[in-house]
Amino acid sequence: MDVLVVRHGVAQDRVEAESQGVTDAERPLTADGQRRMKGVARGLSKRVPEVDILISSPLLRARQTAELLRERYRGLGCIESEALLPEAEPEALGQVLSGHASQRVVAVVGHEPHLSGWVGWSLAGEPCSLVELRKGGACLLRFEGAVSAGGARLHWLLTPALARRLG
Repeated sequence: MDVLVVRHGVAQDRVEAESQGVTDAERPLTADGQRRMKGVARGLSKRVPEVDILISSPLLRARQTAELLRERYRGLGCIESEALLPEAEPEALGQVLSGHASQRVVAVVGHEPHLSGWVGWSLAGEPCSLVELRKGGACLLRFEGAVSAGGARLHWLLTPALARRLG
């Protein structure tokens, strides 16, 4: 299984959102964040032409990022999972992905520091930050067998700017 790991795009500032009564869970992507993420989605679709399923955090900024990916990968199914919430344990996402073992390519959209911790868990067997995923950044992991701690190889890591240039 290949896992395309994508951090959500640029969202409304947390302090600004709080001052407007917007909860962290409902912070949206900014207009610029949406525009940039469309470019990232174009670039990712060139690097990974087919995705079988998309799994997103239930937080608004991740759902909006997932929707931009869905638009690029026409007809792509999307499910939400609490295993992609910022405070989730890496094993929880591993279990969710194991439930999709028949899929060749799964994309996940979530948050930092959870995603980099999960990538560390996948590569080194423990939740540690081995990569930095900027907002809109992505990486591709390959699991030759079951999704497990230390069971992945990193194939590539893209900054958002590089992903947009690919598109």
